[in-house]
Formats: sequence, C-alpha cells, structure tokens
Amino acid sequence: MEQRVIQFNPSLKQYEAYKYLTDKETTEIGYGGAAYGGKSYLGSFWITSSCLAYPDTGWLLGRKDLINLRRTTLLTLFKLWEELGIKRDEYNYNQQSNIITFNNKSQIFLFHLANQPSDPLFTRLGGLDLTGAFIDESNEVPEQAINIILTRLGRRNNDKYDLLPKLLEGFNPDKGHVYSRYYKPWRDNILPTHRKFIKALPTDNPTVTEAYLNQLRNSDK
Repeated sequence: MEQRVIQFNPSLKQYEAYKYLTDKETTEIGYGGAAYGGKSYLGSFWITSSCLAYPDTGWLLGRKDLINLRRTTLLTLFKLWEELGIKRDEYNYNQQSNIITFNNKSQIFLFHLANQPSDPLFTRLGGLDLTGAFIDESNEVPEQAINIILTRLGRRNNDKYDLLPKLLEGFNPDKGHVYSRYYKPWRDNILPTHRKFIKALPTDNPTVTEAYLNQLRNSDK
C-alpha cells in the first residue's frame, strides 16, 4: 500500500481526544456525550490512520452486538474510507471471520462484546494480540469485557513503533461503569493521569444540522 497523507478536519473536542490518542502518557480515553457527538467518526479515523501509518498492527473495533456494529459504526468507517479515497483493492473484508486486512498487513477485528451464556468469561477475547482498540457505545458493554481487552493491548508491534497500548471508548451518558470510571472522577478532578475524559455534545460536531439541534431542543420542552 502506498503511503498517503490523509486529511482530518476535527471538531475542537475531537482534536482534544486525538491529542490524547497520540501522546506518550494516556492509555484510556473516554469520549462521552449524546448522539451525534462525533464518537464513531473519531474512532474510525484513529483506527484507519493507525492502520495506514503502522504496517502489521492489529486493532479491535467493538460494540455490544455485531448487528449494530455493522449497521452503524462499520458504515461510518466505510463512509470515511470513501472520503479518504481508500479503494476496495487496498483491503480485504472477510465477513465470515469479521476481519478487515489491509495490504500492509494491518488488521481490524470486528467484535461483539455482549455477555454470552456460552462464554461467561469472554474467553473469545483471550487469544487476541492487539495494538489498540476502539469500543463504540461502551456503556452498553460489560466492564469485564473491557478489562480483558485492556490486557490484550500493546501486543502487536507496539515496541517496534513506540506506541502505547491505547483504548478509546465512545459512549452516551450512563450511570454504569463509564460514569464511575470516567465522568465522576473527571467531575471531581481525580482522574488518574493515564485516563482522560472528553465531554462531547451534538453542538460540538460541526456536521450536525441546525434542524437536528432544534429537534433536540424541542424534545426537552
């Protein structure tokens, strides 16, 4: 695959998150807010740019279930690739194994992360060797799955490229584990240095239409 320069026109909140995704301190980034806050686009761009820049690396793209992953996050990923001019002959998408492999040997593993009675300990995640991961709507994903994924990061050419093992989580407001792990410590100014939280709202997304914002305002009345 030829090296290319790809354009990124982030919102201010997306740019803030991207700085944490590429620094030498942060390993866990929470990007939280309502729908249309730009979470999926940010994660898709980060994984794409990393695959292109670092050959033979591995990235998990996860969500609670594959159906919603394919209907939403994966569509955002492919739409981004069209914008960036990434052509179909530059990668292979195996829909049976749920693996996307670029010509430079970098891979994206599509994973469903819901609890399964047949796999209560998430052993399906145990054999992964990952460089980094993006979990969309992580508020819907069991915390146990996230903890296991964290143990699988940093295992595929991170040393070669001097990359920290990074986990990006996009999520909506929730009183579950994302609240206790990200929002409350951020609010109380006690987040550990390796973890960052960015509160992103629809108004922070420059692509959101005024009609959609008016719809949100009217729904609150």
